[in-house]
Amino acid sequence: MTTPSQKRARRQPLSIYLIDAHPVARLGLRAFFDRHSSVIVAGDAATLAAALQDLRRSKPDVLITDTFPIPQRVLGQLPTLPVLYTLESLEHCPLARLLEDLSHGQAGFALKSLSLKRLLRAVRQVAAGRRYRDPAFMRLVEAEQQQMKDLSPKKQRLQPTSVQGQKQSKKRTTKRRPQTQRKR
Repeated sequence: MTTPSQKRARRQPLSIYLIDAHPVARLGLRAFFDRHSSVIVAGDAATLAAALQDLRRSKPDVLITDTFPIPQRVLGQLPTLPVLYTLESLEHCPLARLLEDLSHGQAGFALKSLSLKRLLRAVRQVAAGRRYRDPAFMRLVEAEQQQMKDLSPKKQRLQPTSVQGQKQSKKRTTKRRPQTQRKR
């Protein structure tokens, strides 16, 4: 297998794979990267499940995805695949897992509002085996951490670790209304 540094030494373009739930975002990213001869888009998909077989076959240098977290069982199948997470917010990110990946992982993290110039820099950095941390993304993480610190220990235990968790908590407490059948 050719490592990213070996490819660069031979001046081969970086191969990337795009996973994004939004078709317009995937199309925009593909159009952007197609304009750069230093990058080739190996493929794209809406979901990780739809991309798995193609990822194993194409062996890209970097996966750019809005899917977080990628399950460990999947990462185990692709152990050398560098990942650049591009997220809109922390809404679907379990804070504990996010903090763990930020401190130990080699992955990159960026907000989708990142400029295209910085996105290209992030892709190259992650492909080279280095971490990328978007400053705006890190400010969101720090704000979320501060919000958790401001809670009492009891409320911290009860507090969901993300906005998504808050939404799930609200769903659990909402009572369903019984459906009435229409008379004909």
